[in-house]
Amino acid sequence: MKIEVGDILEGTVIKVYPRYAILLFDENVTGLLHISEVSNHYIHSFTDFVKVGNIYKVKVISYDEKGPSMRVSLRALNTFEKRESIAHYSVKEDNISCQVLKERLPEWIKEENEEKDL
Repeated sequence: MKIEVGDILEGTVIKVYPRYAILLFDENVTGLLHISEVSNHYIHSFTDFVKVGNIYKVKVISYDEKGPSMRVSLRALNTFEKRESIAHYSVKEDNISCQVLKERLPEWIKEENEEKDL
């Protein structure tokens, strides 16, 4: 995988710290996303914004082949690219089921009633 500064890549967040996150890209290349590279606006809680498992399209702002590691930025993307990167994807209704709730609700009601009787 040939990576150059300015490339736009898709990575998955594998670790989040208070001021930065580590993203994993193809071929085990990692990238650091610093809080200052997320937005032009103040971010109160980086860990509320970036979560493990999130997938982002980011722009490469520096790359070290020896690592291989890089620094990446959401802020450097243009408006369209940024909107596409953090878009929320809808869940198909077929994937939503209340079956577990239906099965467990009577049990929860019983437990709640028993606690009130104590």
